Amino acid sequence: MELVDIVSEHDEVVDTVTRAQMRKGKLAHRACYIAFCNREGRFLVEVRTLSKDFAPGKFDVCIGGVLQHGEDIEEGSKRELLEEVGIDADNDNVVFEALGKKQIFYADKKHFLYAYLYFAKGDVITSRQKEEVSGIMYLDKEDVLSLGNNATADALEAFSEILSRASERNLI
Repeated sequence: MELVDIVSEHDEVVDTVTRAQMRKGKLAHRACYIAFCNREGRFLVEVRTLSKDFAPGKFDVCIGGVLQHGEDIEEGSKRELLEEVGIDADNDNVVFEALGKKQIFYADKKHFLYAYLYFAKGDVITSRQKEEVSGIMYLDKEDVLSLGNNATADALEAFSEILSRASERNLI
């Protein structure tokens, strides 16, 4: 049973529940979002499996997911990157930069999550996690941003913010 920390509007842990309870109640939680690009500047986009509990079959423009109970945010983000697409953030060929956090609201504008944002870049061979990722492709940032409703809204918002923050730091 996967446990998730529930957070307040100030990002303080206030409870721990199952992932199913978090999803059902749209409870505020922490998640990581990693925009990964290769040295050519093209971004990795995942196709979510149809068995996902959130946005099955949609494009996911960021790698990542819900952070587990008590998990260190950066370590959890690195875990997600390795699990989903086989990229080791500690590899010498990979740049992995924390870009802070952002509160992202659901479509109802009432419920939210805290998104921990990362930019990663490198030339690596990927291997997808078959339970979560149906396929991957690399797209130019303009094509990623044009995916619109075909992509998960939260990841698209996070991706835009990552691009902005990464540009400010001259990472892209």
